Parts: sequence; structure tokens; C-alpha cells
Amino acid sequence: MNIKSISICLLGLTLSISASAQDKIYKRNGGVIDGKVQEVTSKNVSYKKADNPEGPTYVIEKSALDRIEYQNGSEDVFKEERHGRETEDRPARKENKIKYGNNVLAVAPLQLTENGIGVGLTYERVLDKKGIISFYMPAIVSFSYDNSGNTPVPMTSTGPTYYNNNGTPFYYVMPGLKIYPTGSKGKVRYAVGPNIVLMSGQQHVSYFVYDNYGNPIQLVDANKNQFALGVMVNNSLNMNPTKHLYLGLELGLGVSYMNQVDGINQGEYGFTQFAFKMGYRF
Repeated sequence: MNIKSISICLLGLTLSISASAQDKIYKRNGGVIDGKVQEVTSKNVSYKKADNPEGPTYVIEKSALDRIEYQNGSEDVFKEERHGRETEDRPARKENKIKYGNNVLAVAPLQLTENGIGVGLTYERVLDKKGIISFYMPAIVSFSYDNSGNTPVPMTSTGPTYYNNNGTPFYYVMPGLKIYPTGSKGKVRYAVGPNIVLMSGQQHVSYFVYDNYGNPIQLVDANKNQFALGVMVNNSLNMNPTKHLYLGLELGLGVSYMNQVDGINQGEYGFTQFAFKMGYRF
């Protein structure tokens, strides 16, 4: 036998030994992976591929495997469990968590304010990755339930008397922030935050015009435009029963910085609002 023949035989023997020195991972679906097992845990098996031993480490769930035949002849046989997903494209299996969207659009079919009962529409947008701070924009229409607008003013009244007509609409826009101490992405979350309040509506005013002798000669009955600007602090309980369904309860209290009726300052004005909300998270 010449040297060339001996070299060929040695090369073939080397390749044969190298091939047989790999572990064989048998999957339940019939596939076979040639590689080198790095670690076997209670849930996963990590390995390197035979054709790239210096490459990345891959991970596959044990529930997807039938057995492993090691290069030394020993075997690991896995009992049949639930079939899991193969995760060969990433180093470890991640927990399957609900991925909540960053936007919430909701309606408030039950909306109360200091002026009465109405409806509301809100939009919320998460501003950071942890979901701690959100931009928050409620818009409200509230209808007065004060029936005093139907009651005549007695002739002995002095000075202006303000009161609301029953059913008079008041409009609110309240841009602000919601702050979630534990993050907004979960089943139940609490939030608190400040809002700027802009309110516009009509106040019904009645007063008498007096003559030079102090006798009332004319009753003035009119609607006058009211505008108020102030701040409010809202507390809310936010519930996400599913990925897209949103439910919320909210209570806010505030005070005006400016309160005018037909351009005339009327003093401090208190804001109150309570809402039950239903919406869609996306």
C-alpha cells in the first residue's frame, strides 16, 4: 500500500470519527439535529450545530424532543409531555405575556360634573416604554339638572342671581397626564395625574333694574356666557380584562384660576367629575 492510499484511509477514518463524535437530537416530529449538547435543564436543551461548533447556542424545548443519543453511546429519553414550540432562533424561551397597546380610546356613558350629567370621550397615549406616563385628553358634555331656571324670581330680590337652566350644556376639554406608579400595562392599574380644565357654557342670570327711588321697575332674564380655566387632579382605576378591552373608573377634583360670566370675573369656581369608561386598547 503506497503513501497516497494510506493518507486517503486516514482522512476517511478521521472524518468518520468526527461525524460519530456528534450528539444526535431526535425530535417528536421525526426530525434529527446533529450537534453538540451544551446543557439540559428541566424545560430546555441547549446545543451547538455540528456544522458550526463555534457558532451560536440554540435552544429547544424538551417537550418537542423524543430522545438524545450522545457521542459516548448513552441516551436521554424524554417522557411524552405537551408539545411545546421550538425556539431555535433565540437563546431562551420568553414568557408568553399579553402585549398591551399604547393607545386607549374610550367613551364615558356615565359622566358626572359639578354642572350635571353627561357623556365623555377620552384618548390616552403611553409616552414611555415602561408605561408609567401617559398623555391624557378627556372631552365632556354635561347637561345641567338644576330646575331653578323654571322658578320665577320674587320681586323682593336684590342683586344678580345666577342659576342654570335645566338641560343647559357645558363643555369641558381637559388635556393632562396620567402617572402609573406600577406601569399601565397590566390587568388592574391605578393612576393619578394633573389636568388643565377649560369649561364653557351658559349661566342663566336674573336681576332687577331699580329706579332712582330704589323701586324695582324691570326684571332682566338672560343667558350669559360662562368660561372657566383651572386645574384638576384625577384619580383613576384602570382595568384591562383582555388585550383590547378597557374599563375605567375616574374621580377628579379641581379649582378655577379664572371664572368669567360675559367677561366679568365671578370668583373661584370648583370643578368635580366622575366617570365610568369603556374603551378599546390598541
